[in-house]
Amino acid sequence: MKTNISILFIVLSILFSCIACDTVENKTPIDTNKNITYLRSILGGCNNKTEENIKHGEEKSDTVIIQIQQDILSIFVGLNYICCAPFVTDCNIINDSIFVSIIDVCPDPYQDCYCRCSCYYTFEHYFNNLSNKEYYWRITLIDPREENEILFDEGVIKVGS
Repeated sequence: MKTNISILFIVLSILFSCIACDTVENKTPIDTNKNITYLRSILGGCNNKTEENIKHGEEKSDTVIIQIQQDILSIFVGLNYICCAPFVTDCNIINDSIFVSIIDVCPDPYQDCYCRCSCYYTFEHYFNNLSNKEYYWRITLIDPREENEILFDEGVIKVGS
C-alpha cells in the first residue's frame, strides 16, 4: 500500500512541476536572439464579395492598428477601395524590417474587375518570434491603374523595454 501511495505522490509531483513549468514559460520575457517570422494573413471586410452581397453603409477611415500580445505581432489594415477588387497580400521580412504589400490582382483594370462603389477591405497579418528591439514596418498598395506602388503607411514598432 505504501508503494502505491509513493508512486502516486511521485506522479503528482511530476505533474505539478510540469504545470508550474508551463506557467513560467508563458511569462518568460521576449527573447532578444529570435528572428521575427511571418505566420499568416487573414483577408476580411469586402474581400471576396460581389456587389450583390456588399452592405453599403457608413464609410470608415483608412486604418493601421499595431498590437503586440506576448510574442505575437498583429498588423491590421483597413483600406477603402473600389468594390469587388481581387486582392492578395505579400509579407516579407528583411533583417528587422517588415514589408507588407496589398496587391490588386485585376488582370485588366479597365474591364469588368470592379463594381461601381467603394468598399472597406481588411487585412490582418500575424508575426511571431519578436525580440526586444525596434522593427521598421511599411505597407504598400499595388494598384494596377497606377504606375508606381502607393505607400499606405509606415512606422517603427518598439518591442520590450
